[in-house]
This record gives sequence, C-alpha cells and structure tokens, in this order.
Amino acid sequence: MTTPLRLDALPGLITRLLTDALHPTPAPHPHHQALLQAKEAQTEIDRALRAILDGPTPTTQADIEAELNDVMELLVDKLDTDRELRLLLGDDTCCAGAEPDHEEQTAVAETAPASGDHAGVAPSVLDRCIVSACLSAFDDHGAPDALASADLVAALRTMPGVAEEHWPLAELTQPRLAALLRPYKVSTRDLTLPDGRRRKSYQRAALQAALPDDCGC
Repeated sequence: MTTPLRLDALPGLITRLLTDALHPTPAPHPHHQALLQAKEAQTEIDRALRAILDGPTPTTQADIEAELNDVMELLVDKLDTDRELRLLLGDDTCCAGAEPDHEEQTAVAETAPASGDHAGVAPSVLDRCIVSACLSAFDDHGAPDALASADLVAALRTMPGVAEEHWPLAELTQPRLAALLRPYKVSTRDLTLPDGRRRKSYQRAALQAALPDDCGC
C-alpha cells in the first residue's frame, strides 16, 4: 500500500531540493584526492607484501630471485609512498579551501618536462590520459602482450606531460601508476615475461579495453 504524501512535509522537501540545486556538492579538493590516493597506494603495497609473506615458499633459485626482486621493488615503492604521504600531511596549502583556478592548473602542467617534438606545446596538450600514455609506452617497446610494472613506469617517466591532471609522468612510481589506473579497472597480474622474469605486469589487451572512447591524446 502506497503511503500518502503528507502535505506538511512539502515545505521541508522543497527547501532541501532548492538547497541541493542552488548549492551543489563541491568537487573534491585536489590535495585531499592526492592524500586519499597516496593512502590507497600505501595500503596496496602493504597488501602485496603481506601476500608474498603469506604465500608459498619458493623452491627454485629462479623463484627465490624473483620473489626477492618483487620484495625489493615493493619496499622501494613503500619508502616513496610513505615519504609522499608525509609531505602531503605536512602541506597546509589546502586549508585555504579554494579550488585551484585555471592559472594554477596551467602552472602545474608547465612543470612537466618538455623535450623533442613536445617542447613549446601548450600545457593543456600535455595533459595525458594515463591509459593512452601506457599504450604509447607499450608501442615504444614493440607492442608486447605484457610489460612489467617497473618497466612500464620507467618508460612513462621519460615522457612529457601530466597524467590525469595529477602527477607529471616524470614523477610516476608504481603505486602512483596503480592508483591512476584503478578507476579504469586495470591492475597488474603476476606473469612470466618472454625473458623468463616473473613480474607484476600490465597487459596490453586490458589497457586497450579500458581506453576511453573520448580520449583525445
């Protein structure tokens, strides 16, 4: 049975609707978003380390070396992420409560490295979709089916531009790349690469499937 609408509730309902229409929820502050992404990256690294510790003990020399390499990469990324989180927590610029204006966003884009044919290109052109940038890195490696996360990050760090209007590609780390790709539902998988290394890797097919239709990179 449908509950009849109470007439005495209409004024409050109308007030709430008008309030929502006239005062929409503000967009998340970029500094707060960076804090959240850094914390998520930290949690992801801790989870990956725990998975290795709780996993099966390697039995062959190749597996032992691969596991040691994975642990070392994760520990380096953990140090980078912990440092970044401390810097973000110590940065009080977000207390002003103002969203960065167009000039500030342009200044951030201008800090990205420019080289080769990209030198002198307008900053807006250097805003890169991270999926497109990853596919470009794959093409530079001969379009393999998969690339180790460390190799992909190394390739991305040589490119000009700012990923998702957030991090300059030159400052990417594996946790940052994972955080940027998470909204696209792209993540690493443990794969054995053609050179025999078993690494956490990204698959080209997954990136191609995640490439936005409106990507203009």
